[in-house]
Amino acid sequence: MALNPKNVNFLFQQIAKSELRTYNSVVSQLFGYLDLEVKDNPVFDKYESEWSKWSEWIEGDNYEWSLPKNIDDTKSLTYNIYRGIAKNDQDWLINISSELFPERNFNDSIYKFNNSFIDYLGKALEDIIEANPEIEANTAKKTNNDTAFIIHGHDDTLKMEVQLLLNRAAVNSIVLHEQPDKGRTIIDKLLDETNKAGYAIALLTPDDILENEAKQARQNVILEIGYFIGLLGKERIRLIVKDGVEVPSDLQGILYEKYEASGSWKIKLLKEMQAVGIYVDMKAVVDQF
Repeated sequence: MALNPKNVNFLFQQIAKSELRTYNSVVSQLFGYLDLEVKDNPVFDKYESEWSKWSEWIEGDNYEWSLPKNIDDTKSLTYNIYRGIAKNDQDWLINISSELFPERNFNDSIYKFNNSFIDYLGKALEDIIEANPEIEANTAKKTNNDTAFIIHGHDDTLKMEVQLLLNRAAVNSIVLHEQPDKGRTIIDKLLDETNKAGYAIALLTPDDILENEAKQARQNVILEIGYFIGLLGKERIRLIVKDGVEVPSDLQGILYEKYEASGSWKIKLLKEMQAVGIYVDMKAVVDQF
């Protein structure tokens, strides 16, 4: 294995979109990946050695803080703040983001924190990628544009219902956890398998219940939807939404079908797949109704 810029960019994009529930885990995934794949990299080693330079800024009282005037110092400071998030628990994240950006809602503090620092992290990651002696060649390509990737949460019954529908319609499908690991990390596996897909179907089911009793799909489902929007475009992704599930505001521009026990959503879904050029054996499906 070697450093794959696509993997780094994917994790960076997830950090940019994350909220309190997922922030620590996604940042930890990024730095865990860097620790595993970065070798003999002078820029990475320099950033890693500079924690002590910024520890007082990061862990001290920052009621009247400012960024360094030098961009290289700002990148180094930012890198080490995110490294601190990866090394520590959620309380550490809450403390530093709330101290820098005091808000009543922790997610608001994190949002403002990201707005101020995420671009500098991106520049630091670019420096690391450019300095790395081993960069993994991205030779993967879409091998079958008629393959649909199924994004799902805990509702195995709905997942299997969609798999059966696609099978009857002669459309190949991919479910990530059903694919062999082959020694890959979960991120590598996701990126490899999505290269085979020309369409994505996301199942929004009531897996998480929020404090206000609202029902929401699992966070990994939302993150993967965002990834596929960037990879395939809005016209090649369709959401199937179960009753009572709240669709996040940042997904309001994505078309979706309401799940109905009658199955009317199935024909609508297949017609959308046909519209983007995917072969669908509609007759075989209609004969089953």
